[in-house]
Amino acid sequence: MTGTQRIYGPTSGGMLAQIGRWLTLAAVTVAGLFLLFFSAAFALILIGGIAFVALVAVAIFWMRAKLTGRPFGPRATMEARMEELRRQMGATDGAFGGSAASMETQGPIIDLEETPQGWTVER
Repeated sequence: MTGTQRIYGPTSGGMLAQIGRWLTLAAVTVAGLFLLFFSAAFALILIGGIAFVALVAVAIFWMRAKLTGRPFGPRATMEARMEELRRQMGATDGAFGGSAASMETQGPIIDLEETPQGWTVER
């Protein structure tokens, strides 16, 4: 044999040592659960606070948009700008390009061609 020895933990101590171990285990378990619940409560409060601040910000911007008559949100802003562009370009049917009456006042469509001498205009 090589002379190795086995080292075991304390096997004696009696009933008082056993009660001490169980009390230590119970105290550590209670402390661990307390830390778990404390951190979970902290995370919930933090998430709730962030959600509350976001809700207040959205409510403020929504109320400001309603009071000033401006659109709120990216879709409403884009629709308002598109409608303004349609009005500026004189579109009556809702599409870009204008009506036949506005085309007559602007003149015919000009076709351009690139030639070796430069650009030519065909009517």
